[in-house]
Amino acid sequence: MKNLIRKKKLSFNSPLIRAIILIATILLLILLWQYRRMLYQFENLGYAGLFTVNVFSNATVFLPFPSIMAVFIGGSVWNPLFVGIVSGAGNAIGELIGFFLGFGSRGILDKLDSWELRWFKKMEKWFKKSGFITIFIFSLLPFPIFDLIGILAGTLNYSLWKFFLATVMGRVIRNFIVAWSGAKFIP
Repeated sequence: MKNLIRKKKLSFNSPLIRAIILIATILLLILLWQYRRMLYQFENLGYAGLFTVNVFSNATVFLPFPSIMAVFIGGSVWNPLFVGIVSGAGNAIGELIGFFLGFGSRGILDKLDSWELRWFKKMEKWFKKSGFITIFIFSLLPFPIFDLIGILAGTLNYSLWKFFLATVMGRVIRNFIVAWSGAKFIP
């Protein structure tokens, strides 16, 4: 009798869960874009405000919402090391949106033609071999191209924790340099 009543388990990789993650991510992006001006009010809250601005500014995939000026100015007001750590952690959390966007859209791979699928297979092999260092290096750069790296990592089922750790490391270093520059160049 037990064999007749099987419960179908929902795994994190199931199409339903991926669709829910994709829809939730898109809704969050729409909300962030609608309320983006309100985020600048958080800058007056010190490190917590800086963290919040960095989370939300990096959660806007492909939409320009630079937080680097907040980091630069924050470095002139507060300790540049702490500004780098706080804003780097905020950046990394915000970048998870791109990762989950890619993760949620993994079903698209089934609809690719053979050339595109071969390209994804090569990228998957590359990420297994050199994903951490690739993510780390791209997270150091102040370009929105990192959104593509996050989406690609999510699509390729790259480890969430490795993605997050490499992003935190790169963004903390980058933001420390920006904050230190702010401390040196703004009296």
